[in-house]
Amino acid sequence: MQPASTAQLQAWGITLLRVVMGIVFLGAGLQKLHLPEATQLPGPILTGGSLVELLCGAALVVGLFTRWVSVPLALLMLADILVNHPPSGFVTGDAGFEHALVRLAASAALALTGPGKVALDNVIALRRGSK
Repeated sequence: MQPASTAQLQAWGITLLRVVMGIVFLGAGLQKLHLPEATQLPGPILTGGSLVELLCGAALVVGLFTRWVSVPLALLMLADILVNHPPSGFVTGDAGFEHALVRLAASAALALTGPGKVALDNVIALRRGSK
């Protein structure tokens, strides 16, 4: 049995990152939609942000439009850091911005690298290439 190449392992690593981050964004979006009192944001902003997390998170899980959906997620996390967390420090319990920073970095990485090994984006690319 031949060992996997570095490129194959990297592609699987990106796939793992994409799926896990999709699940995290899905969960965050669902939580905010079902527990809106958990945040101090106004209703329309909360609903809009929750829908972005929910829809883009679902797209990440299946690997659909990975680079495109990672951009609004990264911008949403940047806004979260700047609007919700400025008075608090980096790691201060629930008020810290370390979780949003990790999600920002992961979203930026996915926007730069693409979907990884197993994704609907790859199926679409194969179909376009075969025509």
